[in-house]
Amino acid sequence: MVFIGTLCLLLFLTTFAGHLSNRLGTPSVIGQILVGVVAGPAILNWIHLDLLLNTFSGIGVIILRFIGGLESNLALLRKYLQPAVIVAIIGVIFPVVMIGAASLAFSFEPLEATFIGVVFSATAASISVEVLRDYHSLNTKEGATILGAAVADDIIGVILLSIMISIMGTHGVRTGQSADNLIFVFVEQIGFFGITYLMVKWIVPYLMQIGERL
Repeated sequence: MVFIGTLCLLLFLTTFAGHLSNRLGTPSVIGQILVGVVAGPAILNWIHLDLLLNTFSGIGVIILRFIGGLESNLALLRKYLQPAVIVAIIGVIFPVVMIGAASLAFSFEPLEATFIGVVFSATAASISVEVLRDYHSLNTKEGATILGAAVADDIIGVILLSIMISIMGTHGVRTGQSADNLIFVFVEQIGFFGITYLMVKWIVPYLMQIGERL
């Protein structure tokens, strides 16, 4: 019952704050984030992130990204793929270099500084989707570029983070074993994206047809 009450309180507060943000001319996600800051341990300490709440928040992010995908124009994303990839690459390089340099200035080891920079290179694609939806800009040139860059940035960030975790995990281990782990990480990444492509290309349309018949 406590969880249901907390969930109802969150839904009420975030809906109200999102509506108020829209009335003020700002994206609803701004108000929703502020609700988390105010109602959370930082200020009022009303709500704590337990296992159930964390699970529901993860589901919410998945649904938000799914909605963004449904409302995206794939032809437009392909059309502006090149600028989106360029923006994504710059969006990865810039934080890695800047945050890495700042970490070195705070006496971190070069490997640790690089790892921190890679962590900061990740973007919040779900936030970008929510803002673009509020401004009805998902299917514009700018929206397609931002969304494509966010997706590409996440893919690059996940790959780099996996590599860095593998390197950090094998730091101090003999070179041959470290190289084997890196090769294994690359194979895993290639296999994941390959299986995802095959599912989207062949399995998902078949499941959609079954859903329509039902």
